[in-house]
Amino acid sequence: MQALSKKMAEYVNTMGTPIAEQLANFAVNRRFEDIPTEIVEKVKHYILDVTGCIVRASKEKQSQAVINVFKEQGGNPTASVFASGFKTSPANAAFINGTMGHIYDYDDDHREGTMHPSVSVFPAVFALAEKQRVTGKEFMRAFILGLEVMIRTGEAFLGKTYYQGFHPTGTCGVFGAALGSALILKLNSQQTTWALGLSGSFAAGTLEWATEGSWQKPIQAGEPAMSGVLCASLAQQNFVGARTIFDGPVGFVRAYSYQDTYDLGRLTENLGVKWEMKDTSIKVHACCRFAGPIADCAMKLFDQGVRADNVDSILAKVSNWAITALTQPAERKYRPKTHVDAQFSLPYVIALCIVRHRTGVDEFKEEVYRDPAIHALADKITAEVDPAAEAAYPKFYPSTLVARLKDGRTVEAHVDYPKGDPENPVSWRDLTHKFHQLTEIYFDQDRRGKIVDAVQKLEKIDDIAELADLLR
Repeated sequence: MQALSKKMAEYVNTMGTPIAEQLANFAVNRRFEDIPTEIVEKVKHYILDVTGCIVRASKEKQSQAVINVFKEQGGNPTASVFASGFKTSPANAAFINGTMGHIYDYDDDHREGTMHPSVSVFPAVFALAEKQRVTGKEFMRAFILGLEVMIRTGEAFLGKTYYQGFHPTGTCGVFGAALGSALILKLNSQQTTWALGLSGSFAAGTLEWATEGSWQKPIQAGEPAMSGVLCASLAQQNFVGARTIFDGPVGFVRAYSYQDTYDLGRLTENLGVKWEMKDTSIKVHACCRFAGPIADCAMKLFDQGVRADNVDSILAKVSNWAITALTQPAERKYRPKTHVDAQFSLPYVIALCIVRHRTGVDEFKEEVYRDPAIHALADKITAEVDPAAEAAYPKFYPSTLVARLKDGRTVEAHVDYPKGDPENPVSWRDLTHKFHQLTEIYFDQDRRGKIVDAVQKLEKIDDIAELADLLR
């Protein structure tokens, strides 16, 4: 305790402008016109992608449970719940839409931030934007800057907060959601700083959901979205938050770091010059991000003739965290008991790619993850740490698969950047195809077309409620 008191005293004596205040000043003073056109166009991809993920999951059991709870609680009906036909309060809508959007683990992700950015920030900013009847430009500005803050917060942990047991989507998401919400509410720099400070009291989310394949991981997108709305709304009432929430001696970054491994400079360096949110990846596989390059490798093996009936063994060479997250506990990774087990299983994903050659939402349902043919192939799959992959993490997640065939041949596949990464991007056409696939069971072709058109011309929309009406 004495050592901590000494650290606090040393901090006070050397304190400059707190990071939260720097971020708030940057965001409040950044106009839509100051944001590069490339970034504006890029964020449209994230908007279309996350809305598709939200809509598709709207009738899942988890979604219906959440909707039932919030309907019973009530809420001033000013913000839309997607594909559900009703409105509730912005905070409630943010929680519901955020949770639904993360159920399939198909929403976008950021490698160095090691998180899912859009699904935590978009639901908060969109809900308040609908209530406030803001323009498309105002909405996009808030969303972009919220993403930037969330991602930079995650990057400060250098990919290591996982080892402390934290889920960065949950712990860092509230900071981006709060800042974006503050911009929608037109808070000043001081109030926005307070909103960021208050976020530290809501930052939550551990990785324990993975142990038994529980349903709670998506809540760790919904909760930060809801809490971001609350933090900004409290700051609007001049509720004072900690200015030193990021860089204080007992602040968020140090407290949530693994063995004090962090870099506070990542929060502010090249702010407004290098846009970290631009490096967000769009998923083409409905599973864990760490499994993305592994799935691409498995698809390459299939293309080279590898089949379930001609292979003796497959070795995956990946990073240490990929093995931790995707192979343990072994009994649930080799025989998934829930869709979450399947989403986060290296042997299942590889076997799925070779047996079914598809990795969409439906391939992680019970009728597929109980397939004996997939189990039989999964039993032939092992994994080991690749020093090169470990050295590259978290800048990128290289993966290698080595298949030994029954005829004695060896077939290999390697991927540095899976499809959807910034270095290997999906096209707008690819993305609209994904959106239509996700939403066609709930929205007709005309409605889907109008949503795509609205997103494409979002900066020209005078009232974001136009898009909300289509999505509700």
